Amino acid sequence: MRLPILSLLNLLFVVAFASAQNAQPSPTESLPQPTPTPQEEASPVPTASPAPQGVPELLPESKTLPVQPPETPLPPDLIPEGTKPKPPGLPVPNPASAEQQEKDKVRFRQIRTLAQRNPFAIYLLRRAMLEKTEEGEREYLRAYYTTTCDQMRKLEPRLKPVINAFENGNIARVSLLGVRPTIPLRDIRRYEAAQAAQNAH
Repeated sequence: MRLPILSLLNLLFVVAFASAQNAQPSPTESLPQPTPTPQEEASPVPTASPAPQGVPELLPESKTLPVQPPETPLPPDLIPEGTKPKPPGLPVPNPASAEQQEKDKVRFRQIRTLAQRNPFAIYLLRRAMLEKTEEGEREYLRAYYTTTCDQMRKLEPRLKPVINAFENGNIARVSLLGVRPTIPLRDIRRYEAAQAAQNAH
């Protein structure tokens, strides 16, 4: 199957190459003669050396290139160099916003560290680590994140939206909403035994 496809491709390549050679103009075709100016008639035209055999001549000996028109300057900008118009609906970017965001990140880390050093927050975190049940650990962790974020809001009220997002994310992470129920191993064994007994009949 590959051999006919390859031979067909080779045939198409040869046909395309032959048609490209036929489309090229022959070097003996004459170009239109420009009318000489009085200065050109007075000055002798230098004769070019004959081209070697096998290399086609690009221009006949007596032909000259047409004069290129002078470059036209680009039209002036219609909008002056001042402020460019902004598309409607997009917020205007504040040049200090990236710098301010970096400062806010640094400040957020600083106040989080200060709030985590609060003695009551340290107590809640230690109690969460010592709890024997997962539910008790979750309760203490929720209280820990609530206490820490309340302290952070007192330290820097300007960062309240960032602190609220931090608190919601951590409380959602430790809550039962994200935990999937598990099937105990004994129930899986009972189910498999019941399926095996049903398939045996």
